[in-house]
Amino acid sequence: MRIFILALLHLLVGCTNVQNKGNDSTNVDSQKGLVTFHLNAPPSTVEPLLLSELADSVSYVALETTKETLTKDGVQYGDRFYSIVDKKILCFDENGKFLHQVGKCGNGPEEFIWSRDDYRNLKVDVHTNWIYCRSIDGKVQVYDQNGRFIKSLTGNDYNHFISMVYNYNVSFITGDSTYLIDTHTNKKVWMNRISNELRQKWKLLFEKYRNMKKQSFSTYGMSQVIYSSNKAWYLWYAFRSDTVYMANNNEFKPFCLIAPQNKFKYEDQFDETFKSIPHQPLIQSMYVLKDLILLHVIYFASNSLQDNYNDYWVVCDMKDRSVSYHSNYIVNDLDGGPNIKNSDDIYTLSVEDFKNDKEIYNSYFTEGVKVKLKDQEGKFQHLLESLVDDANPIIRTIYWKE
Repeated sequence: MRIFILALLHLLVGCTNVQNKGNDSTNVDSQKGLVTFHLNAPPSTVEPLLLSELADSVSYVALETTKETLTKDGVQYGDRFYSIVDKKILCFDENGKFLHQVGKCGNGPEEFIWSRDDYRNLKVDVHTNWIYCRSIDGKVQVYDQNGRFIKSLTGNDYNHFISMVYNYNVSFITGDSTYLIDTHTNKKVWMNRISNELRQKWKLLFEKYRNMKKQSFSTYGMSQVIYSSNKAWYLWYAFRSDTVYMANNNEFKPFCLIAPQNKFKYEDQFDETFKSIPHQPLIQSMYVLKDLILLHVIYFASNSLQDNYNDYWVVCDMKDRSVSYHSNYIVNDLDGGPNIKNSDDIYTLSVEDFKNDKEIYNSYFTEGVKVKLKDQEGKFQHLLESLVDDANPIIRTIYWKE
């Protein structure tokens, strides 16, 4: 199964573009020996993606609705589902049945403190089903698969947002590095630091935006984590680096590079150093398939991050090293369920999504596909009959092509 952790990613690299068959192509970095995917401005006309080209199957689980478990969304780790509501963590099994609450919010030694509900405070190790909660008082609280307290992880190294948990190892991102800690020994087993050049560029950037009273940015990096199989994770330290890392057991190694191009140049209000820092495109989410990397990318239409934007699905092909652009729409031709309109509803759906999505029969479907989808209607009708309008959300699990 897949894990999706949503983070808006600001990218800070640029590379020379190579054209191939009308799509953005790639080259192999002579030093790192990695394939580099170049992202440029999308073409004026793009087609939607078909889910059948990306996934093998889809399943749906309705989270149990009771007075104690009312929630609005959820995330999936392995075969369990978790939801944060009113600073509480709720755990559901693979069938959506409520299991237990995880820990408790408070000032006690076995409790966590959150200023607000934020899924960046919660990570789960799918190997053990242990839950890791980052508390704002500088510690990480660890709970077992039944929600019972195990231990606190304390010290300066733990006082950052958790980017991932992998086989008892916890990864953190700071202002200038990303690192992995073995929680058995509390020692760092892997670290990657940004270069002094990039650090100086970001120092200039923050000063410029502070002086101009523009939209503020966090000084910390943000990461994208993809659980691709039961053997490997993919970590993208993307705020100040373009490298996608793969974790296999305790080994971290570079997997590929993603290099956004700055197609929207700042004008004379900025110096050349500031102009060289790309703000567009911004990658909102990423999925690693067998031979493809699927990106949900936001492109801002001008030099202000507060302006309107357009979003696209971008496919990076590991085989032919091409990059193709598609509309912000994935047509669900697998089972007739709701289409995917953006990365927000890849996993969490409301009952309203099921009742109102009537767009599956469109010009992209052949007659044979329409007949196949019509045969699926009974499955969704059965699911809807058991749900009231204010029911807990439905979790959609997409089994990407392995």
